[in-house]
Amino acid sequence: GIVNCSAHDDRDFAFAKKYNLPLHEVAEPLFARKDDEDAVRPELPLEERNAVVCVIKHWSEEKYLCLNWKATDWKGFVVGGIEGNENPEDTGKREITEETGYKNVEFVKKLGGTVHSQFYQKVKKVNRFAHITPLFFTLKNGDKKEISKEEEALHELVWIEKEKVLNYINRPDLKLIWERYLGIEKPVVKNGILTEPAEFKGREWSEVRKDIIEYLVTKGYAEKTVNYKLRDWVFSRQRYWGEPIPVIHCAQCGIVPVPEKELPVKLPSVKNYQPTDTGESPLALITKWVNVKCPSCKGPAKRETDTMPNWAGSSWYYLRYVDPKNKKAFADRSKLDYWTPVDWYNGGMEHTTLHLLYSRFWHKFLFDLGLVPTSEPYQKRTSQGLILAEGGEKMSKSKGNVVNPDKIIEIYGADSLRLYEMFMGPFDQHVVWSTDSIVGVRRFIERVWKMQERINVKNSTSDKSAESALHRTIKKVSEDIEAMRFNTCVSGLMILLNEFEKAAEVCQSIWQEFLKLLAPFAPHAAEELWAELGNKKSIHLEAWPQFDPSKIGSETRKMAVQVNGKVRAELHIEGEPDQAELERQAQALPEVQKWTNGKKPVKIIFIKDRLINLVIG
Repeated sequence: GIVNCSAHDDRDFAFAKKYNLPLHEVAEPLFARKDDEDAVRPELPLEERNAVVCVIKHWSEEKYLCLNWKATDWKGFVVGGIEGNENPEDTGKREITEETGYKNVEFVKKLGGTVHSQFYQKVKKVNRFAHITPLFFTLKNGDKKEISKEEEALHELVWIEKEKVLNYINRPDLKLIWERYLGIEKPVVKNGILTEPAEFKGREWSEVRKDIIEYLVTKGYAEKTVNYKLRDWVFSRQRYWGEPIPVIHCAQCGIVPVPEKELPVKLPSVKNYQPTDTGESPLALITKWVNVKCPSCKGPAKRETDTMPNWAGSSWYYLRYVDPKNKKAFADRSKLDYWTPVDWYNGGMEHTTLHLLYSRFWHKFLFDLGLVPTSEPYQKRTSQGLILAEGGEKMSKSKGNVVNPDKIIEIYGADSLRLYEMFMGPFDQHVVWSTDSIVGVRRFIERVWKMQERINVKNSTSDKSAESALHRTIKKVSEDIEAMRFNTCVSGLMILLNEFEKAAEVCQSIWQEFLKLLAPFAPHAAEELWAELGNKKSIHLEAWPQFDPSKIGSETRKMAVQVNGKVRAELHIEGEPDQAELERQAQALPEVQKWTNGKKPVKIIFIKDRLINLVIG
């Protein structure tokens, strides 16, 4: 059988499913947030917790209950921690009633095995290592009870149609759970928690590899060795349009390189370049091009008719960009010294192997020859995720689910399309296309246009709240662009526009800084609005805004207040109040007094900037 363990992509899984081969699960999926606001904070400990995620179906419609968290950008299902000896089903029912108010909850089934997730919980300011049991519930009817003000403050309830749920939720662990509900099977890839073998159960396979190798060697099951392999460059698949290999075959002299003065060897112009019946390159049939004189002995010889795959050219083209018209060398050394290595190379995930591996191999070969100044071609390499068709499938012409950008631009405008593509999800993850959702960013652009009509071109000052919000946003957007968190950049601009709309006064200088932030995301609208303000030069020639730390204002922090370990309220704190004052404020909160019933705590657990837990006897 096939063991579904540490597969590096899902092709093996697809092959097994296609031919009905047995699968044996030995790993559970692990999601670890990186390079975003939900990434684990290295300065804080990782707190483990057993939890449930509840997929909840409407009692009469094909809709599903989701939560939109107000303090974060999370959109997902009801989530809750398992307390004490509770079973997951009881936890799910309790959390659903507490967070949504719905009373008549019916458990249906578990949605597969445990899903593990590591992230920073911004509301409670802790690192979580959650071991999640996914559950499916239905509501018998719409009977509800009133939920607490604390729960009301945390999130809003949203009913989402089935075909739109995948696009609405924005956490990868929750997307996987929803796909399980839909019956979509996926292998565990990249990383997971091992369930077998027993010696390594509960460990991440990314960190256990070395120990497994040592175990196999110690037991005598294997020998340790190092193998080097360069993947097939598809030389076996011959095409007319590949790069000719510059060598000549001579019966007397053997293989002779084409003289440098005759390089590059150019492909002949032909009417027909069908493949041969012998498996040779199509060039083998073009005798006028093939038959030449040997450069060494001048006797009859033949060109090499195999061609290189086009990956050969694309493995070094970035070097030619440095000096594209040079006829004496592929690039001038002084220009290579100035421009290389490439600072940042971004491409599709499907090119990661073909470009990252091949171009490094090619570049290191050129470095060994002394033709390039650095041993590495790129300082940084990133990949973007795929945009999937509505419904979560890969876009394909054969399936008829491809989105035509020309039609989108015709209806909504180029800026709306550009903004939506950046707003729809994390740059490095797969996201599902939704034409309906473009309306939201289109409305945002329209609100920007209307806001300009309110700008006071005479007044040189704005509300302090608007100025403070601007400088916070400059800081956030600047940092998020560097981290390629474009979706949170756009949401930050939307939040800033909200602040401007609430402000009594926004002056032109403040507004122009906003337009500069908007320009990379909605270049056409920003340029037009910039010109309307009387600016003669393009906004895209302006310097990027700089934030002033003194104008950001004192940061308000949230501190969770628990009663017997359960979050019942939040404190909003500024500056550095002492512990006694914070404990006094926590106990005075009406939301807390409701749960303490006038009793004094027998113990107070205080963790600075994170939580206060009042233990009531």
